[in-house]
Amino acid sequence: MHRRMVNLTLDSLEDLPGSCRACVFWELSPLCAEAARDVGEPALEKEAWLSHTLLEWGGCGRIAYEGEEVAGYVTYASPKFVPRSMEFPSGPVSPDAALLMTAYVNPNYAGTGLGRQLVQTVAADVARRGIYAIETFGDARGETRACLVPADFYRSVGFKTVRQDPRYPRLRLELRTALDRSVEAEEASVFDDSVEWFKLDDLELEQFLGEPTTGGHSRIDRPGQQRGGELFD
Repeated sequence: MHRRMVNLTLDSLEDLPGSCRACVFWELSPLCAEAARDVGEPALEKEAWLSHTLLEWGGCGRIAYEGEEVAGYVTYASPKFVPRSMEFPSGPVSPDAALLMTAYVNPNYAGTGLGRQLVQTVAADVARRGIYAIETFGDARGETRACLVPADFYRSVGFKTVRQDPRYPRLRLELRTALDRSVEAEEASVFDDSVEWFKLDDLELEQFLGEPTTGGHSRIDRPGQQRGGELFD
């Protein structure tokens, strides 16, 4: 079945799983998120956040479809648009980096490489904007009520720990070196512009990221109990 990636917009937002559609873990500070839940309007707050971020920063998410079914999604933004990023003890996110907020994969598509493809899609998008690093907060303990992806998955696709924390380490993926190599290859008429980064195999991914990729599939546990899904390599 054909897999396609589309931008996260106010229209496509409606396709997210119900619990994710109304989740504002990343989009609001803890105090504001609690207030939104108390008045029963977190979905409206998520719409407002998405609209503001799209206008001020640009695309901040992708949704993957298999046919008409949502297979997974990913969200990311400049850390200045993500109040929750200031709450982590391993923060703050570096000013030269985009923040990868969270990623979700429908359990029906676990083990298909979709988690890796979502990360590569983010890398391609932010690189086009002149941003040469992605940072994220990983889950080091497999917690069940936090909207974070396990740190081991991020490490398996090239992220390196830049600030350790027993619960939420901050990890970073450098893009500049890989992009410099791509420019050199293009000048030598070796680089193929038709290559879609999110379809690279492991060897090509190693060349792009500049880091060895791990063999096999890396399991990604449920990022939040309210999400009801799992992310896999």
